[in-house]
Amino acid sequence: MEEKVRISPFQLSVLTILFTIGTTILIIPSGMAAEVNQDAWLTSLLGIIICCGLAYFYVVCSRAMGRKNYFQYLEDVYGKALGKLIGLLYVFFGFIGTSSLLSYYGFFTTTQILTDTPFEILNLSLAILIILVVRAGLEVLARTGELLIFWIFLLLFALIVFILPEVDFERLRPFNEASPVNHAKSILTFIASAGFPLVVFLVIFPKHLNRPDKVKWNFIAGTFIGTVAVAIIIVLCILVLGASTTARQLYPTYVLAKTVSVFKIIERIESLIAGFWIMTMFFKTSIYFYAFVIGFAQILEVKNFRFLVIPLGLLTVAFSTVVYPDIEYMLHWDSTYWAPYTMIMGFIIPLITLIIDKIKKRINTKKTSFNT
Repeated sequence: MEEKVRISPFQLSVLTILFTIGTTILIIPSGMAAEVNQDAWLTSLLGIIICCGLAYFYVVCSRAMGRKNYFQYLEDVYGKALGKLIGLLYVFFGFIGTSSLLSYYGFFTTTQILTDTPFEILNLSLAILIILVVRAGLEVLARTGELLIFWIFLLLFALIVFILPEVDFERLRPFNEASPVNHAKSILTFIASAGFPLVVFLVIFPKHLNRPDKVKWNFIAGTFIGTVAVAIIIVLCILVLGASTTARQLYPTYVLAKTVSVFKIIERIESLIAGFWIMTMFFKTSIYFYAFVIGFAQILEVKNFRFLVIPLGLLTVAFSTVVYPDIEYMLHWDSTYWAPYTMIMGFIIPLITLIIDKIKKRINTKKTSFNT
């Protein structure tokens, strides 16, 4: 049903960083600024802590799983029928995640870069790359991330350095003006994009890690680095654009790069941000798609998942053209439904599953000792 590969703990950290940054870095600043204005930097710091806590929670879940993936673990805990039914929910989660990100890519590219290119062609072009890398296997995806992580952070470093002359710390005032309710909404927005979706990594570790004992710190470190990178971008958006401008922009990070002007020589480096975002989004979409394919193969109990990659990939491309009819609907869905949906899939169901598993193991232990 699955490929028999092992990736290193460092490769797990790299994939976690790229997945965490993904679409978060381009879209989240506007949503957080709309909720808490200039206090978005504060809620992003709290979001980092909560996301690292979630990463530790997934490590605890992985220890209970042994050398099985999450779909196999669900069948062990709930039984074959109910386990497959709950597994289908995660298959759909991976499907929605893949289709949504392809749609994000199409909307961004057609509105900001290639305005005359058909939306469907752009989605298909990225999907072809994702299909190829997932069909090649998890090890290929991990090694690709290893090769590109340096260049991705080089682009981020270049943006930070070039934007520093535009920074105005007065834009952080007044401090802590938002209400506790708005702070909570802003934090939920952050972790719904950077924290709860990390549940898909339970398909990868501990089963496909060559040193499962190194999962804990590598996964938490990857989550920490990725969320810190997102927090830095949020802070820069506030310091350079201001809270009100950040909240009004659909892609504030892209607008941020347009403000760069160093001695009138280095200007408008938004192409760097576009490249940075597309590369990280490629990895995030690939991991979602990998979880979708592996889960579907587990449900069907097929021997080799690779023959499913192309038809399922084409299905996600087709759905990506209709999942968001327009940008307004996309913003409404993300702000209203995405956070509770990811909370259910990324925290509530895993927590209930872990509790039931602990209870069952304790009961079995007592039965064994009683019989002995």
